[in-house]
Amino acid sequence: MSLTAKIALAIILIFVAALGMTTMLNYMRFEQTLRTVLTQRINVIANETAQDLRAAIDIGLRLENMENLDGILMRRLGMSDEIAEMSVRDCTGNLISGELSRQGGTVSTTPVQTGGIQFNDEIALLDTKLEDSLGKCAGSLRLTADLSVMNGRLESALAEMMKSAGIGMVAVLPILCLLLWLMNRRHRVFVSLNNDVKRAILGQNSTDDFHDRDLLTESEIEMVALYRDIRKNLRDGTSSDAPSPTNNEKPQ
Repeated sequence: MSLTAKIALAIILIFVAALGMTTMLNYMRFEQTLRTVLTQRINVIANETAQDLRAAIDIGLRLENMENLDGILMRRLGMSDEIAEMSVRDCTGNLISGELSRQGGTVSTTPVQTGGIQFNDEIALLDTKLEDSLGKCAGSLRLTADLSVMNGRLESALAEMMKSAGIGMVAVLPILCLLLWLMNRRHRVFVSLNNDVKRAILGQNSTDDFHDRDLLTESEIEMVALYRDIRKNLRDGTSSDAPSPTNNEKPQ
């Protein structure tokens, strides 16, 4: 493989790698943005619902005795299309409220794990612990978000990013071809100089025109001219240093 081909391959690989890394970083940033927005939305709905429930708990009502519990959850369920399920459970994880689901199905039966939002491939789950005024457990609020909408947006965004990367690759291809042509043209000058050096070592005259018909740059013209001067001086110096025949020697 020639030097020009190696350089061309290296440039193409670097460009493809840079374009791929940029696309992947943009995709990850977009995914993080969607997840952050969904997380904030889940936290807001969960906090508002928990405040309503804590207000009832603070006046001495038990969650099991709240008549409007399903109404509160249904009203919060309609605040966002991503929220798929909401439920209230007791401290042992048993269901207290009705099985409220946007799709009409049952709520998630995953054991209660209070803390941050838990993400998996299909849903995001948040369990919020409810306490009374004495700090004792009064139950828990579960909120489940459907990730199908977010995943659909991510797939659409990835397709658009890949399409943009392909368009960018095609758009820059003429520039890469021009760059490679310029590199190959300059490489020919060095190859010609190298071949002429080999002829000089063998004592042969220069027969290469160094691509004088090419459109050379100023630096290339200066380089070729300097080389010709050096070669001419070397040839003239070699001729002058050659021993002349003496009187005692007879020409052959």
